[in-house]
Formats: sequence, C-alpha cells, structure tokens
Amino acid sequence: MMNKMNNYSPNWYLLHKLLVDETPVFTRDRLWTYKEHQHARALAIYLAHATLATPVLNKTTIAELLSGSRGWPCKDGKHHFIQTNCSLDFLEDAGFLSFYADWCSVHCQHPWQTEVLDDSIIDILNTAEQLKQIRLGLNDFIEPHFCINVNELTALLSEEFGNVSLETLLPLCTRINDAVSVAPETSKFTPLHSTYLWQTLLEKYPAEEAFRRWMLCIQVQGRAIVPVLFSLLEKKQEENFLEEIERFLSSELSSSYSLKTIFKQVTNSRYFRQLVEPRTIQFNVSINKDMPEIGMKSEISATGNITAQDLDALYMYPAGDDPDEMEAFEKWEQRGYEIGLSMPLTWLIQECLIHSIYIDRQCLRGSSFLLNLLVMAKINPVLRHILFNILPQRFTWTYMLFLLSRVDTCDTALVHLTSRETLHTLLSSYSGAAGIEKTYREALLKEYLRTIESCDANGQRLLKIAYHIADLCSFYNDNYIDSPEYRMLTCLLQRLDDASVLQLVSSFIKQLEEQLPRRVLRLRERSIYYIGFWLAERIEKVEGNHNKQIQHELCTCLYTFYQTAFEECFSGKRRDLEPGAFFASLPWASLIAVKGASPLLSMSVRILDWRDSLTYKNENWSAVASAIRHYMQTLMCVVKCKIDVIEQKRVWRKVTEIVCSYGFGKQEGRVYIFDRYITDNARDLWVAFSVFLNSIPDDLYVDFIEQCKERIPVSSLYIMLDHCHILAREQVLQDIILSRRDLDKENLGLNDLELAFISACDNNHLKLAWGVLQAAKPILSRLKGMKNLDLLERICRWEGYAYKYEHLRLFMELKDNPDEYIRASKLITFKKPNIDLSENNIHFKNLCYECDQFSRYICAIALYKSDPEKSVSIMESLCRTSKSLHHSFALFVARVEYGEKVGDLSILSLALDKFLISIKETKPEDIGTQWASQILDVMRKLKFQHQADIFWRKLTPEQRNTKEIMLPYCLALLERNEVWAAQQIIDNYRKLNAEIGDDTSLMPLLEKLNKSLPEEPVVTGIFRAMVESQKNSTFQLAQQYGLIVSRKFNEYVEIIGNGQTTEIFLKDVVISIGRELLMRKKNLQLQASGRAKGTITNQITNEDLINDWFTSLFDMRMSEARIGFGDQKRMGRSASGQSIGEIDGVIKHSDNTRIAIFEAFRLFSLEKRTISGHLDKISSYDNEGLSPVFIIVYCDIDDFTQLTKDYKKYVSDISYAGFTDKKKRVETVEITDQLWLGKEVRYRVKDIVFYHLLLNMR
Repeated sequence: MMNKMNNYSPNWYLLHKLLVDETPVFTRDRLWTYKEHQHARALAIYLAHATLATPVLNKTTIAELLSGSRGWPCKDGKHHFIQTNCSLDFLEDAGFLSFYADWCSVHCQHPWQTEVLDDSIIDILNTAEQLKQIRLGLNDFIEPHFCINVNELTALLSEEFGNVSLETLLPLCTRINDAVSVAPETSKFTPLHSTYLWQTLLEKYPAEEAFRRWMLCIQVQGRAIVPVLFSLLEKKQEENFLEEIERFLSSELSSSYSLKTIFKQVTNSRYFRQLVEPRTIQFNVSINKDMPEIGMKSEISATGNITAQDLDALYMYPAGDDPDEMEAFEKWEQRGYEIGLSMPLTWLIQECLIHSIYIDRQCLRGSSFLLNLLVMAKINPVLRHILFNILPQRFTWTYMLFLLSRVDTCDTALVHLTSRETLHTLLSSYSGAAGIEKTYREALLKEYLRTIESCDANGQRLLKIAYHIADLCSFYNDNYIDSPEYRMLTCLLQRLDDASVLQLVSSFIKQLEEQLPRRVLRLRERSIYYIGFWLAERIEKVEGNHNKQIQHELCTCLYTFYQTAFEECFSGKRRDLEPGAFFASLPWASLIAVKGASPLLSMSVRILDWRDSLTYKNENWSAVASAIRHYMQTLMCVVKCKIDVIEQKRVWRKVTEIVCSYGFGKQEGRVYIFDRYITDNARDLWVAFSVFLNSIPDDLYVDFIEQCKERIPVSSLYIMLDHCHILAREQVLQDIILSRRDLDKENLGLNDLELAFISACDNNHLKLAWGVLQAAKPILSRLKGMKNLDLLERICRWEGYAYKYEHLRLFMELKDNPDEYIRASKLITFKKPNIDLSENNIHFKNLCYECDQFSRYICAIALYKSDPEKSVSIMESLCRTSKSLHHSFALFVARVEYGEKVGDLSILSLALDKFLISIKETKPEDIGTQWASQILDVMRKLKFQHQADIFWRKLTPEQRNTKEIMLPYCLALLERNEVWAAQQIIDNYRKLNAEIGDDTSLMPLLEKLNKSLPEEPVVTGIFRAMVESQKNSTFQLAQQYGLIVSRKFNEYVEIIGNGQTTEIFLKDVVISIGRELLMRKKNLQLQASGRAKGTITNQITNEDLINDWFTSLFDMRMSEARIGFGDQKRMGRSASGQSIGEIDGVIKHSDNTRIAIFEAFRLFSLEKRTISGHLDKISSYDNEGLSPVFIIVYCDIDDFTQLTKDYKKYVSDISYAGFTDKKKRVETVEITDQLWLGKEVRYRVKDIVFYHLLLNMR
C-alpha cells in the first residue's frame, strides 16, 4: 500500500470551512437512538445467519432465465418462464441490464403506447418488465429475500438481547410455518444497518468472505449498496473494509462497462420513451386582421422502421470517452446530470473517499486507499468517470479539495469548484456574499496555481481552464462583468506571472485553429476574443525583445481570426459578430498599437460589393447586416485608440461612409443596417454612432449631414440630438428635426412614431409632437376594427399619449400661472377609444391609472416653485406607488426647492440621499443631463466634495462636456480652490464649441474663475511682469494679467521667467516639488514589520500615494501657467501587477500641447533591469521628440549616496531604445544626502535633455 500524502497550506482550512459549513447534513452525521441501534444489530444477526430463499439474481441466473432453461418461482408455487428473443449479451450491451456487484439491475422506461412499436422493441420492453417485476416481487413473482428457522433466530437474538421478544427486535418480520423473513421493502436499510451487518459478518467469516456476504445482503435487503458508518467501526474493522473495497473495485471495474454503455443505461432509465416513441408536433398558424389563430397537434409517429438493431444510432453520446476532458464533462453534465444516481457504487465510493481525507488546519491528508484508487482510475474509465464526474456533482467538498492539491487532478477539481452550481451554493449560503466570494476565489486560485507551478506545459492547462471558465461568463449578457464566473476568470488571469502569460500566449496561438470549429458550432467564440485580447493587452507589460515578436504574432492571429469571421458572414456561414457591450469593452488599443488600423480598414476595400449581399433575396442577409454593424462598432472603438492622424481620418470617413451607404433608405427589397425592423442591438449601435459623431471634424460632419439628413428618421435624429454635445451641431439637428413637417411621407411605423413623440415631448417640440400624433392617426384608424388584443392595447396607449400631450401643451401655456393650470387641467379627461376592448381589461386599467399619475405629476412640477411643500406632498404620494425614476427626480427637485426656501440643508441632504438610492441601478451613461446637473449642484451646495468627484468620474466624457453638467461641478471646484482642474474642463468645453463664439451663459463661471486664480507660487512673477510702474490702474493690471495667463507656455516663461528657458523653468519646478516631497516623506511611508522580532521599519510600500502627491503638487504649482498632468496621470501597473503604479505620461498645456515627458518608478537597490526597462519605454510613447524628459526615482535604500554613484555610472554606460547616439555622459547638477539631480543629453532627431532626480525616501 502507498504512503499517506500530506499537503500543507493555510488555505485548506479556509476553503473547507467556506464550503463544508453550508452543505446539507447527511445520514452519516445524524445521531442514532438506542432503539435504532437495537433494531440494526438484530437485523444484522438475522442476515448473517439466514439463507437466500430464491436464486441469486446474478449474470448466470439471468442468462438461464432468458434462455428458458430456468423459471422463476411464483407465489402460487409454480415457476414462470420468460419467452424472449433477446440474448443477455444484447440486453447488457444495449444498456437495459447491468450487473454491478454481480446483481441484476434493469434500466428501461416503459413507453405510454406500444401499438406503433416494432416487435423487437416490444420484446425488449416485455423482457425488461418481467425482470423488473422479479427484482421487486411484483405480479406474483417471489422477491429475492432471506429466511431462517424461527427457533434458530430466537436463540441467536436471546444470546444477544436476553428476553426481548422477536417482534420487538424485528417488528417487520413475517412468519411462514417455521421460517422467519424480513421483506426488503419494509426494512428501510440504512448505513447503521450496513455497519452492524459488516461487524456481525466479521465475527463469523474471514474478511474476504464477510465482504462477499455483506455485498449480497446489501443487494437483497437494501436494494442499493449502502455504505457503512466509519465512525462506529474499530480500526481493524475499518482497515478490513477498505482493503476489501479496494480489492472489489479492482476486480469489479476492470471488466465493467464502457462510458457509452453507462450512458445508455442512464438514457434507458429516464428517456427511453422519447427514443422509441417520437412525436410529430404540427403547428398551424393563421395570421389575419383579427387575432392570430395558433393550433397545435401532437401525435406519435409510426416507428415501424426502428428495430432493436437500430437503437444504438439513436443515442446522443457525449463527445469523447475520456472523462478527464472538460469537453466530455460538459456533455455529460448537459445530457446526464443525474447520472451519478444510477451508479450503484457511487454512494459507497463516496463515503470511503470522504473518510480517507482529513483536513487539520494547514494540513490536508489523504490515505493510501484514496491514493490507490486514483492510480487505478488511470487505467479504468468507469472508475475515472465516478471519481472525476459523478462525485464532484454530489458536493463532496473535502474530496474536491484533495483533488485540487494534486498536479494530475487539480484541473478537474477547479472545473467543479468554479461551476455555476458551486458558486450559487456558496453565494446563497452567506449574508456577506461578495466578501465571501472574493475570499473563496482568491484562496482557490492561489492553491491551483501553487499546485501547477512546478509542472511542464502549463500553457495548455491554463488555456483549457481559462476557456472553460470563460464559457461560463455569459458574455452574451451585457451585465456579464457582474457574474461570479467573470470575476473568477479575471482573478485567475491577473494572478499569472510573465512566464505563465508567455506560455498561455504560445498555447493560444497554436490551438486557435483546433478550437475554432468546435467553438463556432457551440456559439462560444467570445471566449476566444476575450482571452486573446486580454493576452494582447497583458503581454505589453512583459519585458524582453523576444516578447515583441510573440506580441506581433498574437495580434496578427487575432486580426486574422476577426477578418475570417467577417468574410465568412458574407459567404453564408453564421459567425458570432453581433455588436454589443462585450465587443465594445475589448482592448482594441492593444491590437492597434502593434498593427495599426490599416488591416481593419482593408476589410472594407470592397464596400461597394456589400450592396449585393444586403437584399432580402439573400438568405444570409441577417448575418451580413450584423457583421457590418459589428465592423462599424469596431472602427468606432479603434478611433478612440492612439492611432496615426491619417488613419484616424480614414476611420472617421469609413464609418460615416457605411452609414451613408447602408444605414437608411427606402428602396424596396434592400436591407439597411439601421432599419426600423432590426433588433435592439442596432438601436444601441446608433446611440454609439451618435456619440461618435462628436469626435469627427466639422467638414466631415457637414458632409455626413448633407448626405443623410433626408433619409434618417425623426426618431433616429432625436437620438443624435440627445447625444450631441457641440452647440453648433445641436442647432443644426434642431433645425432639421423641426423642418420635418409632413411626417406622413416618412412612412414611419408605430414604434418609430412612438419614439419620435416621446423625444419631441422631452425636447419641448410640442408642434412636432402634435404632428407625430396626426401621423399616427391613419395607422390607428386601420387597427380599430381588429380584434387582436395587442393591437387594441396599442390604440389605447396612443390615446394616452394624446391625453399627456394636452396636459403638456396646457402646462407650457400656463406655466407662469400654476393655479390656473391646475384649474384648467381638471377639464382634460381620458376616455376609452371606440374599440372592442373591455374597460375591465388590465392594460386599460393600468393606462387609466398611469394617466391620472401623469396629471398629478405635471401639477407637482407646476407648483414646485410657488408651493414646493405641496409639490413634495404630491410627489411623495406618487412615488410610493409608481416607483418611476422620473417621479423620483421630480420629488428630488421639489425637496431641494423646499429645503432652500426654509433654509434647511438637512432637507437637501435627505433629498440627495433618497434620489441616489433610487437610481443606484441606473448606469452612468443612462443618467439624464438634468439629473446629473441637479445632483452635482446639490452636492456643491452641501459641500460634498468627495461624493461630487466620485459622481463626476462615473460620467461619460460626453456627459462631462455638456454645459449643464459642467457648470455646477466647475463652480464646486472653484469654491474649493481647485482652479487648475476647473480651467481644464472649461477649456476643453470651449475647444469643442469654438464655432459658437462667446457663450454668455459661461460668463458668471469665467468671472469666478478669474477671481479664484492663485497668487502663489508663480503669480508673483506675473505681477513683476505686469507692474512696470505704479501708474497702472487696477483695471489695467487685470487686463494685463488675463493676457499673460492666456499665452502659450513658452511665451509665459519668457514673460515671467527672468530669462530662463522652458527646460530650466520646468527643472526648477520639479526639483522644488522633490524637496517638498522629502519634507513630507514621513507621511508617505507605511510601517512594516522588520525582520528582527519586534522591530518596525518605514518603507515606501504605497507607491501610488507618492505619485498622487507629486502630480498634485505639480498641478497646483503650475495651475497659473495652465500646465499639468492630464486626466490619465497613471498608466501601467506596479511591480505586483495588482494596481496602477508607475507614471508614464506627459506634462501638457491646457490646450493639450505636449511639453515634456515624465517617468517615475521606485528602487530598493541598483535593479538594472528595472532602470533600463523604464528608460527604454520613453521612446515608445514619445513620437514628437519632446524635451526635457524627467526621470523621477523614489529610493528606499540604506546607502543612498552609493546608489547615486552606481546609478550615474550605469546610466552613463547604457543605450536607450530609440536613441541612436549619446552626446555626453551624465553630469551631476545637484547633490545632497537626500537628493541627487543628474543631467544628460541623448540624441533622437535632435538633442533631448534627460533629468534624473533621485529622492531618498528612507
């Protein structure tokens, strides 16, 4: 026997605690009463000494019964002979009979009707039914049972229990003459009975014979193989049992069935009726002007052609016969989830395995029995199936953790421990589900990666696991990032080191061609996209020249994969190219950085040929339209990446060309990608396109509008208007929309008209809304005579729109006289249209209630200025019943108005809290402009600075560039003296709206901005330049001041720099900030335990904190000069790979002009690879040859002076990537015991100045 295996880890106890504590209590854990023990011991004595009263139902007996050479005894004293043409070999191979532990089991579901079945099938059914009746003692057959002489049994029981009567000990026994028997169906055989039986048999027989007898008694009396309770066995009894189990499994399963045969057994037991009794279902659908009539007729098809010999072809076998393959496991799971219940040995093996594993805090121990079974499973597919497929589905957590600890089985364990069932069980068991899930996820993946870290071919294993988890992530759902499976996948990938990533990339490229056909067939292509793009983004952070080649190969592979999918959509194959949130979230920038946009643009070289495929005559038109929409979405994602200016213009032009050519039209028989009959995904893409239009230049935008303005429906124009944030373009769209006077000619359907009406009302275009109502009337009049309930309900809904329109029209006329509006609004009534619809119809009732709510809602809006308290009362009543977010916003506005009126800020705080709670499920991009503006304004009034910053960051760039949203946030920034941030936002807005001239609505904000400009530290230089004589007035000084701060940076330095160059000016600022950091370093250090016991050391473990301080100090100091770091201050990751850490960026002017390069990192020693890696990166994101370049190094080292010397020598001797010549060595500019500044000049088209600033943070 093999030695026990011990595995040590602090995670075993944690995982065991999380999983086992919330699982059901099994029989082995219950407490047994004395009476139950007494009955179990008595039954064991009976079985140990009784004899079998019928033939043994083994293979020999069944063969004799089928051949007719033996009959089975009946209750009338006769013997019944089975008449059949079926042989034992056929029935066993076809999965109708099995002989686990040499006892017959029957697997056959009897059909409802047998008249239409072939005679050979009926023969199988009759034979199986007779054997089942024999097995269960039905239809006058004598059931297999034991019996014993009553006197002998009485004597045996008296010796054990004394004078206790037979009826007390065995209350379910029956007497026939001098014999006593206990019927199997009445004994309720439990593990307690099984345990006493084993102990009793060991007293009478040797272990091998005792086990054979135990198995026979279990099969007869228990009708299932019931395991023992190991807690009640003595050590020797336990060892004997496990040894016999091991010997039994070795011999039993070696000649057992194949997995296909087992699958047949399961199918025959549960689904044989569907195999031989197929039904033909005929649907009859009649579409007419009234209600569509749908009829369904189901009948059993004649199956005379299906014979017993044809059965094998009817089974849908899982792919593969190897249960170690995840593909095979998924098939078994889908088609035979309950397969474990039909395997008689499962329960027995499960209990033996669980007993063989022990977890004690950090130690996981497996016995020799378990290890021997795993060795046996390598050559036995049935045992492998039981161990790796069946048992994991039965929540055997301890056993699963043992498999996780072994290199050869950890993949199987992880598959089951990350399944939906496992995660659902875990999450539904704890109140703090999110924290529990994170703890479980991290501990599980840490153990998995620890297990496989020493084995070869990790790339293939990791790829297989990654694909498996990715397939569970529901990538077709827009909310896939909220699923626990997705969090599991990202956690696994983020834990991979560089070496594992390279192995994974290599395996991904090699196996893509092999994976593709299966994944296309099963609609699992998105896992390829996700993993491939993640690798493309991750490999950028792996250092080394060789890795650049692998990165290029990976990106080429992904491009080819996408291009092939696109082309196959045109050739008639269905590929997964449906635009949506998943594809929009992929890091396309990683591909563009390597290959550029040209390969993508080349896919549409033959754009004119697409016209032939976009017709309804083409059966594949849907796939073609979907592929084009997907391609369009991809281009819009690419244009956000850092690409060449020429390529950027090409992408802009290509996207607008696609929309102009194939977006909308009226030509009969032609498919348009934004047709109103297309799915919701097309509308989502149109929203994205409307946002995209904000980024294209004016000349291209004008050309697009001129070409398409007549073809784009009003409803789609409104979407463009809603997402346009450039005022001049907004006005153009407003004019186009309002020019659509004759909507009847646009041939819009009710859906588009409905969208147009709602948008017109939202934008206060009441004349157009009236035109929409008039355009809908002819369509609605044609529907009034119909009886289709859906159409009648739609007519009612339009009647409701007309009612709401009247309220809106009246409100706009009388908005300055709310009391008059309330009086007049009572005269507007909602009446049921003249259609065949009952007033008790639930839809009509709901519509009446909705109209009543709308009238009250408008009344509350009318009163919120004049009588906010009453407005609050009305809206509170509405919100209690409607749960409408629009009502919640109206209540929010009314509460704010009331709070300001009474001067109570607590009312504003309460209003804000309640409204934020009501919209917590709303995505940031779905928050309306008015909502966001009001929220930020209230946060400003309440001085909720932190909350306002968080809310602002959640908004999209388009929302931030909306004037109504920008104004309150910028005012809040100025009020807390963050002038630079406010100025950046305002400058960006004015840059986008340069054509509209001065926006008078911004004047109050600009005046406040000018008043908030700081006077230190560089403002003194400004005043030195301005105040040339005491004769200047204050007004003149203000004028000069405004002119100076509006200059370009180089001009600004010339004015206030006292002859300094921009390089020296920036160098002085950076070194000044460095000194200030050194003064604050005690606040920036984190305490950590030292190596010596009880010591504490200060370390710069939180690099992000230092980076934030540095950039913030720079921004504050240089805000007057309107330069600083952009929004993306930190790009890249810290050494741990867990968080953003390094600053790879540029110093910019407010007009986005790049001024200087900035790179920061930390050193704990002279880490040459780290130094060279950062210096080599400079050229990768500087295509302009910017100078100077600042290298900031945070040093955490005992001997700072020696480090500066070594650093200077090393940097002087190395070459930088992208720089072809060294002009001079590094020279020391300034040095103290806390700071060292070195300067050098490198050559890249021109001289580039490098400043190296080392700060002693120890």
